[in-house]
Amino acid sequence: MLPTLTTLQQRKPYLYSPDWLCPQCNSAPEDLNHLWTCSYILPDLNPCLTHRAEVIKFRDSCLSSFLSLKPLDITFQPEFFALDCWNYETPSSSCLWLTRRLLPAHLTALLNHHFPLSVIYKTISPLLNDFQVELYGEIWLCRNVLFHAWEESQGISAAFKLRGPSTKFSHIVTSSQKNHSSLA
Repeated sequence: MLPTLTTLQQRKPYLYSPDWLCPQCNSAPEDLNHLWTCSYILPDLNPCLTHRAEVIKFRDSCLSSFLSLKPLDITFQPEFFALDCWNYETPSSSCLWLTRRLLPAHLTALLNHHFPLSVIYKTISPLLNDFQVELYGEIWLCRNVLFHAWEESQGISAAFKLRGPSTKFSHIVTSSQKNHSSLA
């Protein structure tokens, strides 16, 4: 499980106040779904735009790869594009499943009308891996750098993370809650 702020709030409530929201946008809890769709204001660091671009790239790579395997009828491409897993606007739950490296059943069902499962998995696995690597590099690593800076601004040091709850530190967290700010 990725250590999003929500996860850290559950694991170490004495360090991470349950009232704190996403350190980047300060508008929603930072859970696994929000991580990929945060509307952080800096264009070069916007996870939402990056996620959308990577979903489109993954979708297009999948389509190209499957079309290159054999000729398919003209209805395949519109059906493929209409799948809910490509809905990155909201994004749909099946789009977020792809983000977590889970293949939605409707995607494999459509592909299975044209290809055996072994061909589907052999074709899509490296593409899904590339998708994951891009999300990790473009969103997760960047988020970690920003999150570390935010933790420091909240007075959460590496030493405090190693300690258990204490009266002295609980007082520090309580006072820093009043000054909570986002990186935005």
